[in-house]
Amino acid sequence: MQEDKTVIIPQRSLQQESETDRTVLFRLGLQVDLVDANGQKVKEHFFSQCFTAGRSEDNDIVVQHGDVSRHHLEVKQENGEWWIYDLNSTNGIYIQDRLVNQKAILHFPVSVFLGNSDISLHIQLPGQMAETKKPVTSDATVLISAIVLPDTGSTIHQNLSKEDIQARLLAKKEVEGSGDFTRMVRKIIHEDRSSRGKKYKKVIWVLGVFFMLAAGLVGYQYIALSNARTLAIDMFYDIKTIEVSLAQSEIMLDKSANVLEQTLHVLAKEKHWAEQEQIRAEQEKIKAERERVADEKLKLKSMKVKYEQYVKEATSFRIRFPTNARYEEELITKVAREFGESELELPDGFVEEVRKYIKYWQGSSRMPQAMERLEKNNYAPDIISALENEDLPLQFMYLPLQESNYDTMAIGPETRYGVAKGAWQFLASTGQEYGLSAGPLANAREFDEQDARFDFKKATKAGAKYLKHIFSTEAQASGLLVMAGYNYGHNRVKSMIKKMPDNPRDKNFWKFIQQYTIPKETYDYVFYIFAAAVIGEDPQYFGFKFKSPTAQIAEQESEP
Repeated sequence: MQEDKTVIIPQRSLQQESETDRTVLFRLGLQVDLVDANGQKVKEHFFSQCFTAGRSEDNDIVVQHGDVSRHHLEVKQENGEWWIYDLNSTNGIYIQDRLVNQKAILHFPVSVFLGNSDISLHIQLPGQMAETKKPVTSDATVLISAIVLPDTGSTIHQNLSKEDIQARLLAKKEVEGSGDFTRMVRKIIHEDRSSRGKKYKKVIWVLGVFFMLAAGLVGYQYIALSNARTLAIDMFYDIKTIEVSLAQSEIMLDKSANVLEQTLHVLAKEKHWAEQEQIRAEQEKIKAERERVADEKLKLKSMKVKYEQYVKEATSFRIRFPTNARYEEELITKVAREFGESELELPDGFVEEVRKYIKYWQGSSRMPQAMERLEKNNYAPDIISALENEDLPLQFMYLPLQESNYDTMAIGPETRYGVAKGAWQFLASTGQEYGLSAGPLANAREFDEQDARFDFKKATKAGAKYLKHIFSTEAQASGLLVMAGYNYGHNRVKSMIKKMPDNPRDKNFWKFIQQYTIPKETYDYVFYIFAAAVIGEDPQYFGFKFKSPTAQIAEQESEP
């Protein structure tokens, strides 16, 4: 059997040397090796005293690298010790991965790294071995060092770095002269790496497939949502076009029916039987047309249900947490839809603008007092009935709130157009167009019992008909534009609206105020009514005690 010999190579540090040896070595100066990022010695220098290093040509050691400052460091001897100084370098100097703060004493051999460049200066006294970048001197390192060295019958302990050990064990090619134990360790490592590699490939493949599926799903969802939004907007304007057409048809039918009824009454007195038969035939045609309009309304109702489905699909991908702000936004968009505005195209800042007017109502006693009058006199059923009869949004019931606080005795100021009177604030001329006879005091700021404008039920029916007329003609089913026309004066605003494109898609309140400058009174008027309608959806949430008129109607309709 071969004798096992263990050779230990001792290391000698400066701290074990005698003071006499130190003095002699210092006199010999320093050996400084410039080592590149790959660990290869580039140049060797000898200095008897101090030296500098940096990128500038006036340094003793010139290092051309972007991470090295022009004047990076200086090494000099003071009071028998060698010191290193950082010359305010940009990226600093490191000893054993430790950043040097301004200056540090040197113990040789030592490796000094310049910034993040991996370029180093290996400094030693002549005859010493330079330190590695990260020396490993633990028992485990010494043992592994013995493993990776050639198995020649003796184990040699060397102070190898962790990187050197790792490089030998993980190298693709086996180090020449490796023994059985070393090969066994390498085999275990490489088999483990191969096994892990296969597992990682499977995991990466699965994750890749999952990612592709997720990306495809997201892309599909985006396209589907975009299509749903486009379909919803297109259907919204189709609904508006049909609503305008039906409203115009109903107005014409009402006028024709009234004319025929009056004519038939006259002919009956004069006993013109032949003409009476012709008129009755026309009445049958009107009846058939009304039935057609009724069928179209049913189709329109189903379209609105489909539209709401498209809106839900178009907004389903939004991750929105339930908050007070979110709830308020939902109420505002709901009221916008009820007024005939596209909720998917509300302009930026609209929600915040409505909130400002909601705060106005919350800070005023006007709304609670007006709603108390509405409930006390049981006006709500009359308003809702009139609006439903004209197929108008029930949210228009808050228009007389802004006009008169539901005060049927209200009298407006004198104007060149006359004096507005009643809860709906009709001028005498406009009221007469819609069946409200004016009394002898029509243009005086006085109550007149013969003036039908003071009759709440009659005035409410007339108000609904007037709104229907604006809704079906110039306003093109835009509820906010209807309100602007009611306040600003239908005849005045008519010419302005006529200059806009004659279709619901391009004729609404937003585009109207972009194209024209309207009085602040009219702008406020529209938003006061809109904000009141939002509060009316849930009065208790906004701090009011009255019951929601529209909610009560909805509950009654839902009951069997």
